[in-house]
Amino acid sequence: MNKSEVDEQEPSSSLQSASDHLVELARSKQLVLLGDQTGIAQHVHFISQVLPDLYEAGVHNLAWEFTNSRTQGSLDQLLTSESWDEVGCTNLFIDLLGIGFTYFEYAEVLRSAWSLNKSLDPQAPRFRVVGLGFPTYVEDPSLLEGRSAAELELRNWWMGGHYRDIAAFHMANTLTNEVLRAGGRAVVLMSGERTTTRLIQWEEGLPTVSVGNLLHRWMGEGVARAIFHGSVSDSQAAERVESLIAAAPEKPETFGISLELATLGNVGLNEVVGSLDGKETSLRLKDVADSYIWLGNIESWTPCQLIENVITEENFEHLESRYRAIDPRSEPWTRAELEQIRIDGQTEISDSWLKLPAIEEPPAKRNRFRRRRG
Repeated sequence: MNKSEVDEQEPSSSLQSASDHLVELARSKQLVLLGDQTGIAQHVHFISQVLPDLYEAGVHNLAWEFTNSRTQGSLDQLLTSESWDEVGCTNLFIDLLGIGFTYFEYAEVLRSAWSLNKSLDPQAPRFRVVGLGFPTYVEDPSLLEGRSAAELELRNWWMGGHYRDIAAFHMANTLTNEVLRAGGRAVVLMSGERTTTRLIQWEEGLPTVSVGNLLHRWMGEGVARAIFHGSVSDSQAAERVESLIAAAPEKPETFGISLELATLGNVGLNEVVGSLDGKETSLRLKDVADSYIWLGNIESWTPCQLIENVITEENFEHLESRYRAIDPRSEPWTRAELEQIRIDGQTEISDSWLKLPAIEEPPAKRNRFRRRRG
């Protein structure tokens, strides 16, 4: 599986544990953009566990798109408070998408950061989680005149441009102000399509803009892209990666690896279209990412679980108003309906994940020795 030279006395491997590899990469770069698909419990749990190792390596920031930048003051206060504030933590996710993003594993990342800070000497710098999200559509249903706030055209009108591109500029600016200008380092957890660096993808004949594109133009080799398995939208490539790992002599359960040092880097991409350095060309994994993080195959993934008791008497009116902006109707939504919508949303998380190509049934064998007709 590896291209590294093998010593006759003691075989060597470029494989590392997933945490060791991410920490080493983050120590050598100012920013590591870590691409993922939303809601995979194993991946989010991995982030919770690796925070102390990142801190020891001098990486004192985790940035992500799962809390809004407008609540950064509340987030900083949460992570440096004397006691853990469960309600305050949940409210950060409510601010992001109302009832639409209230998952236990993401809350555990914040609790892990709080626990890390509690363990530090008083003079030591605190570990920060930096929120990169921001409201992408009208939240007040009274301003919508019965239209849905989820409509793409309405988002673009409200924001004065394509919300995807505006989000990219906002997140890049937030990282610059919160991390880079202070000389800090960060691991940045985002959806995979936001983390492309050299790769420019096209949509309807126009180039798209990602956070990674903007930062790579400015920082060059100071930013690296690492990807969790399955975060590149190419089902055939994911299938090829899984077959290579299944055949690897090391039989790894989890690992991280530089794609320049692995045969994984030569896996071709058939479903990803874009250009590198202004030229359209055939793409391989090592063309679009620097490192690969493997925590298990796609079939092993499980969805994040809901935080319990999110909808309360105190916040119900606010949550109902937020949801009615997305799905308008004349009468208010009930508390039971909102809770069922949360449950349905959780069960549908995996529908958005990359799927491996369907296995085609082999054609039925024909009998070569047919009985002659009389």
